[in-house]
Amino acid sequence: MNYPGTLRNMALTAIGTILILSACGGESDGLSDFERVHGVGPITETIELSELDMEKAQRGEQIFNTQCVACHQLDATITGPRLRNTFNNRTPEFILNYILNPEGMKEKHPVAQELARDYRGNMVSVGTTEQEALELLEYMRAASEGEFR
Repeated sequence: MNYPGTLRNMALTAIGTILILSACGGESDGLSDFERVHGVGPITETIELSELDMEKAQRGEQIFNTQCVACHQLDATITGPRLRNTFNNRTPEFILNYILNPEGMKEKHPVAQELARDYRGNMVSVGTTEQEALELLEYMRAASEGEFR
């Protein structure tokens, strides 16, 4: 997948790599360098995002309201974490891999394991397609920019 890039994504990737590698303390966790930063799942290449697409974000909001709202809110913790600032704290690839492969993430990724310990609910796959995941990502991206309340 190729999208016109942003410097913010490159900076997040660099910061994430440094933090994860320093936290690992040299121990082998069986993850590739890409997986440590971007998660475990079907997204195996860095994506570049284009301008915010509000139509896609609105479709993402509809998906969120049917598939995610039972456990997540933008600004409140239910059984899963609040999601408004997720886009500011995780790479797009990490978010997509978490949406598309929550069980694999919880099994193999240290951040997902920490989230599972910190929140009562464990995210499970609800059959979200890659296209729906991209729309959810765009919704979270728009929400992080204050487009949704």
